[in-house]
Formats: sequence, C-alpha cells, structure tokens
Amino acid sequence: MREPRTRRHARTDVDLLVSYSWRSYGPAVHEIKRILERFGDPQPRVEKTGVPGICAVHTCLDNRDVVARCKALYRSEPAFRFAIKWVPVDHWCEKDLAAIKRVIEEQVAPRIGEHETWAMDVEKRGWRQYHTAEIVEHLAQAIDRKVDLRAPGRLVRVDILGSKAAVPLLRPGEIFSARTPW
Repeated sequence: MREPRTRRHARTDVDLLVSYSWRSYGPAVHEIKRILERFGDPQPRVEKTGVPGICAVHTCLDNRDVVARCKALYRSEPAFRFAIKWVPVDHWCEKDLAAIKRVIEEQVAPRIGEHETWAMDVEKRGWRQYHTAEIVEHLAQAIDRKVDLRAPGRLVRVDILGSKAAVPLLRPGEIFSARTPW
C-alpha cells in the first residue's frame, strides 16, 4: 500500500533529486524531460540545485511511480546516459540540525511502523560544520524504532544541498540508479 504524498517543500515542490554525469547538465536536463514526458508529465521542470552533479526536478507525477518506471525502462532499453540516479523527495527544510530534526520528528518518524526497522543515510555537500556521524547521531534521537543497518525496512535519507535539506523516507528499491539499477 502506497503512502499518501505530502507537499511540504520549502523549495517550490521539488519532487526528485537527479544526479547527472560530470559536466552533463544540459544533456541530463533534456534526458530527464524526455523521460518524464514519456511517462505522461506534459511540463516537467528541471533546475540547478547549486551543487554540481545534482538537479532538482518538478513533476506532476508521483515521484515513487517515476522511480519504478525508470527501473522498468532501464531494463527494456538504454534510456539513461546522463541522468543516472533518481531520488524521491518528501520534505524540505533549512540546512539546520534543529530544523531537520523537527521534520524527522513531525513528518518522518510517525510514518515508521512500530515494528519496522530503519537506517539513515546522510549526503552532505558543502556542510563542513559537522561530520556525518555527528549529524546521524543527532538526528537519530528523533526516531524511537529499532535500527537495522544491513537490511532496514525504511531509509531516512538526508540530502544537504546548499542552504536546504531534502528529507525522504524511503522503502527498499525507491531509488533508481543506472549504475546499480536493481
């Protein structure tokens, strides 16, 4: 059963973060738009995030469905040369430990079932103020569930991009990577 989508973004409804090959922003934008149009989005929008290699994607489609369809498309044809990793986004907040922790406490933790396991993945770019382990230790305090680092039922991902943080709560398989598509 799919969870309902929430639209609480600080960044004008960015639905996906897409990583692209080095120095391939233009071709990646064209590829992303072509794929999303093929999936049924008449006007997908792609913008820079300020972090080299990652762009923000606005789509009217369900972001988890887009990831699943990318996987299926990848298996059937070579459609991904530049847009190589697609990550759904649920929530945005300021790049501030207290703000991120608040999003996790209020929006993410309640969606992790009482008997589900979880793990956290932090991708910080340009945030030298803290070590990744410090961030994880601080944010993990907001989730009172069993941790499983090998095979978690849920993944709390935190992507730091400039002055913002993207926070999706993912199930296994909800990220598409052309490098490791399965």
